[in-house]
Amino acid sequence: MATDLSANAGEHVLQRGGNALALVIGALTLLFAVNAEAQSNEAAGAATIDRSLARLSTALASSRIGTVLVVGSSSTVGIGASSPLNAYVARLEVNLERALQGLDFRVIGRGVSGEMAQGAADRMQREVAAAKPDLVIWQVGTNDALRHVAVESFEGCLRRTLAWLKEQRIDVILVNPQYGDALVKDAYYENMVASIAKVADEAQVLLVDRFGAMRGWSRDRAYLSKDNLHMNDEGYARLAEQIASKIVMALPRNGLVLTATR
Repeated sequence: MATDLSANAGEHVLQRGGNALALVIGALTLLFAVNAEAQSNEAAGAATIDRSLARLSTALASSRIGTVLVVGSSSTVGIGASSPLNAYVARLEVNLERALQGLDFRVIGRGVSGEMAQGAADRMQREVAAAKPDLVIWQVGTNDALRHVAVESFEGCLRRTLAWLKEQRIDVILVNPQYGDALVKDAYYENMVASIAKVADEAQVLLVDRFGAMRGWSRDRAYLSKDNLHMNDEGYARLAEQIASKIVMALPRNGLVLTATR
């Protein structure tokens, strides 16, 4: 199904065609990402695996359709990408449907550039009411870190919003800030990354560690755009793969058609 992208407005319909070789390469790339995620889960133990996506699993099993709402700031808008179709929100739907053949995903992007966690929290109920998602992906923390929002205030905002989403029985995945050599020169930046991991652990929700992954990516490639803050096309492609693999590994192995299995 078509990805709904709102970079403060607008909808973009994904084009399904494309070069067959590119599709094969893309599928293999996601397969490797899923296998890496599986190995990571095994190393982390059952605590990680227990954080399953119950509502999304139920929706896929009953209707074969899953609705994913992505809330965030400029990364979710896709700033730095050459086009909306190269942002991670658009790529995520393609990756999920490639990995989970026979299932449809409706991925809805609601990004607001420059927004901090409290801004996203303030509009979360409205966005959820409109999208009726099975899963909310919350990309959060970058602007709070850059503006040195008080850690206690930031963590409180996350806790309250996650508690509300849990009351609605909506699955949640948090995505932490991007890594950049210039960004980590400010120690406060990593403090905020640690805060997100802490709250995710307390709330028992899945965390996509964008920061840690980017820190480990090869230094012979550029994953940030020229502003050294926002991701570029390759960075967003990697992020979409990382999120898709997290979702695939959190779904039950029975009753779903997986092409990216071990």
